[in-house]
Amino acid sequence: MGYMSIKEETKKYWGWLWNSDSWVSYIVFLVLVFILIKFIFLPFLAFAFHSELPMAIVESSSMDHAYLRYCVSYDNRGECLGYSKDYSLCGNSLDRYDSLNFNEYWDKCGAWYEAKNISKEQMDHFSFHNGFNKGDILIIIGWKKPKLGDVLLFKPNPESLSPRSVIHRIISENPIQTKGDHNEQQLIAANNIYHTDETYITEDRVIGVAVLRIPYLGWLKLWVVDFFNKIF
Repeated sequence: MGYMSIKEETKKYWGWLWNSDSWVSYIVFLVLVFILIKFIFLPFLAFAFHSELPMAIVESSSMDHAYLRYCVSYDNRGECLGYSKDYSLCGNSLDRYDSLNFNEYWDKCGAWYEAKNISKEQMDHFSFHNGFNKGDILIIIGWKKPKLGDVLLFKPNPESLSPRSVIHRIISENPIQTKGDHNEQQLIAANNIYHTDETYITEDRVIGVAVLRIPYLGWLKLWVVDFFNKIF
């Protein structure tokens, strides 16, 4: 087969892929997108950002600056079965949903940070000082040295049952400790169902620091995963 034949066949194939309304073309397109992202795009980002996980989907609301319902019962896989009627934020309760700006957040949650010698002025200059939401995608770089106030992606402690990494704010550098902005306290083995502890994070568990937020784009994957979890 000559060069022109290959070029013509390729053009014909792409014409079918983009213009056809058949279900086969949609399936082929989705497979190609998956291959492109999984085996080309993500490995390139991992190399460029020096991070084994260059894009992280936020799977919980532990960094949200809003009054939210909280889980009151779990299944044997740790998935939530039921939510509270009231709404909470760092230990405070409200009878409705409410999203707070930075000053409002600090009025409700700042005392915990002040007890750790972190001032409002410091917090205001931290990255993602307004938090972020479940379903956001965060870009993670591995070559940046973690510092106070950074949002850190890290592997849970060896004793933890958590199936996923944690992404919380650094509130101490020596040793590295983190806390979710939304949470009342830091995670320790005794206060969460996964027995995750974030009060002593060793260097080998650090994946990277978040530098960029893409709002809500990760919900597509979360919906798909949730759908299959309910089926299987």
